[in-house]
Amino acid sequence: MRIAIATPLYPPDTAPAAHYAKELAERLSHTHSVCVVAYSYLPEPIEGVRIVSVTKRLPLLLRLITYTASLFKAAQGSDVVYVINGASVELPLIVVSYITRTPFVYISADTTAALRAGQSKALHFLQTKSVQRSRMHVTSLPLARPEILPLEAPPTDALAAYESSWEAHLALVTHTYGK
Repeated sequence: MRIAIATPLYPPDTAPAAHYAKELAERLSHTHSVCVVAYSYLPEPIEGVRIVSVTKRLPLLLRLITYTASLFKAAQGSDVVYVINGASVELPLIVVSYITRTPFVYISADTTAALRAGQSKALHFLQTKSVQRSRMHVTSLPLARPEILPLEAPPTDALAAYESSWEAHLALVTHTYGK
């Protein structure tokens, strides 16, 4: 299956949503063809994953147009688009989804963006419209990666729970479109 991931955050950004996007792309790439469309200047590469980077240094309107064009190209060649919430992705997504008709899964991984959307009518409208147009709205996320500290025993139980939560999460987000 060909999957595009649209995300406003991607490493080297340090927000939890950026790490989630990278981990999702990496795990999906083992069994699927994955393309990530991200706002990033020097994105961290993942073997087997094509990353389309849109710089954040462009003026807002030009940045949105560039991202929309990049997402359009990625969505045309994909069976499904996974969208990580954020207004800078939701607006291009709405435009692209009307043109390409590519189904998408909306993933609420960025809590800061969700809080901001609750404080602004325009951002709330974008978020609501995106959720309504999506095939699935995913709100449950896998556990955070356990910290491995030097000179301490590895947290094997926490690591096992982490892996198990990712397996359940991948089953949830991919079940609609098959493996």
